[in-house]
Amino acid sequence: MSSNLIARSSQARLATGGKWGLIAAFPPDEIPATVGRRPPHLMGLKILWIKTSPLHPLTRGGDLRSFHMLRCLQKHHRVVYAGLASGTTQWEGTKQSPLYSSEAHWTDHRLPEKSTPAFMLGAARNALFSQSPYAATRFRSNAWEKSISAILKRQAFDLLICDFLFPSASLPWEQLRSPGSPALLLFQHNVESQIWQRRAENSSELSRPYWREQWKRMERFEGKMSRRFDGVVAVSEDDADIFRRRFELDNVIGHVATGVDGDHFQTVPRLLDGAPKIVFLGSMDWHANIDAVQQFVAHSWPVIRAAHPTAIFQIVGRDPSPAVRQLADSNNGIEVTGTVADVRPWLRNAHVMVVPLRIGGGTRIKIFESMAAEVPVVSTRIGAEGLPVEDERDLLLADDPASFAGQVIRVINNPDFARQLAENARTRVLRDHTWEAVTAGFEEYCRQTIARAKP
Repeated sequence: MSSNLIARSSQARLATGGKWGLIAAFPPDEIPATVGRRPPHLMGLKILWIKTSPLHPLTRGGDLRSFHMLRCLQKHHRVVYAGLASGTTQWEGTKQSPLYSSEAHWTDHRLPEKSTPAFMLGAARNALFSQSPYAATRFRSNAWEKSISAILKRQAFDLLICDFLFPSASLPWEQLRSPGSPALLLFQHNVESQIWQRRAENSSELSRPYWREQWKRMERFEGKMSRRFDGVVAVSEDDADIFRRRFELDNVIGHVATGVDGDHFQTVPRLLDGAPKIVFLGSMDWHANIDAVQQFVAHSWPVIRAAHPTAIFQIVGRDPSPAVRQLADSNNGIEVTGTVADVRPWLRNAHVMVVPLRIGGGTRIKIFESMAAEVPVVSTRIGAEGLPVEDERDLLLADDPASFAGQVIRVINNPDFARQLAENARTRVLRDHTWEAVTAGFEEYCRQTIARAKP
């Protein structure tokens, strides 16, 4: 079959909702059929990037981080992307892969929506018949493992990057241990077990035993899988330290900072007319975000509304759960938007961005996006965890609901202070946290991982 025919066939399948696909930015016939590690050359590295989903739509922090870093990596290296795709939205998103990879391979893997009967049945089966965490086993795919194996047999790579922990369950480990295999780097956007620990600690008495068991399973899984890689890269110094101490890993080579595209958030005018607007931004099917807005509405919002009766709280983000939708109340100034085409108008029209997280891990890109958009940020310490920011200079930190409400009111009542806070924060992120600078550090870790790998 000619390369043009392969390209047309793949595009046709994707256009009609087909469940397999190759999107290539160069003719497939030119892909070398070689085995063994390819010696690094002057044009850069050849990287196999593994992730459980396409990056589009760009509605999640981890996807945004990977997207911007891959865009930068593509300037100097060749990236082959191998991912899962589930449902119409993700298969549509696969069409954007030429923006961040030279070649992309997709495996259909249908995941039940969270809170559906199918999802709950899967959780029950996992609890009864598995020793692995459900958050990991739901992404396990024999078909994906075979696809990755075939790519490795067909092409030679300098480096395989596992983006997040969960793809590691589907890697062809026996093949990857053979001589000439690529070096292996685990890019950890979170300490996954820490997320589940915090969920257990903040759960109800009735559900706590289940979440505690999932936390312990995740801790075992995370340690076991992390040790298999030549290098582990975290997204904050705090996370890197946890990997070294909690799991006693000797392969943690460093961390990359969070980045932001500062210019992107300046192209929309900043308008602060009318009632005070407080915004929360995040994927609203993620339990940490659901918990955050529920607690904020229950405990902080009444205090804020008492001080500012016309204030509006806008919950902006994709796929709001039924529990989040129930929070919408026009009489109480609460709006739930669902998916929005562009978050910039919502940020640029906000008086305050709130991050009232009690559960979470990694770092919050949305905080840097708010800072780039010149929006003052009020966050819990968990919400701002791992970010190199200073309380009272770049943002305001508060952990109990009354103090959190007080800091939001402080920003609304003091426009000059709010402007100075926002200006300080924007200066910091534009100076120190461009995606180009972040990716340059990551590239160095890639080369260190290759040097560490056994020949």
